[in-house]
Amino acid sequence: MRLLTTLTLLTISLSAIGQKSYVDTENKYTDSSGKGIIIQNSLPKGGGYLDSARKIGYTDPTGKNYSYVIFWSRVINQTDAAIQVSINFAADPLAIFPTSDSYIKLFLDPDTMNSDKESMGDYGITGLKNFLDTSYNKSTSLQRTINAKEEYSFYVVALIYQARGTARAAFTLKEQGLYYRIRIGFPSGIIPCGKIVFKK
Repeated sequence: MRLLTTLTLLTISLSAIGQKSYVDTENKYTDSSGKGIIIQNSLPKGGGYLDSARKIGYTDPTGKNYSYVIFWSRVINQTDAAIQVSINFAADPLAIFPTSDSYIKLFLDPDTMNSDKESMGDYGITGLKNFLDTSYNKSTSLQRTINAKEEYSFYVVALIYQARGTARAAFTLKEQGLYYRIRIGFPSGIIPCGKIVFKK
């Protein structure tokens, strides 16, 4: 088993050339050789309307209306071996707020994310309403092999019910376990959600 240690945590607001960066946090996990895995997590976008009725947010099949935010994360494999990334979000609501009436739901949207979409509205995600309609009561998952010296980006969508506040979220790695830390205002939660392993 190859063990990785956390090297650094960066919060980035501007790039070196003064242009806006959409990366909120960057965590680097290195092995004994100094090579490792970088996980970048974006700032949030979202909050608009998703259909022709122009109603703000997302309305589920039962008529409940949610705020929504979209994040992307990027896993960069700087090692000399392929890695397997596995993530799963359950269909159940997540109660991270003081009141039981408020909760969030997390989804892994399968739309393709790349750096060209970073400056777009909602990070260029397409077909979000249809995806949420069909996936609302289902778990969503991701399994991806990332070869040596390659990277992979993907979307996370959070539906927020009866809660307000600035949203922040990040994947973190502890040994092989992946955790998703999400904060809406002051309340926050850490959700075990997957793993990253080196392929043999």
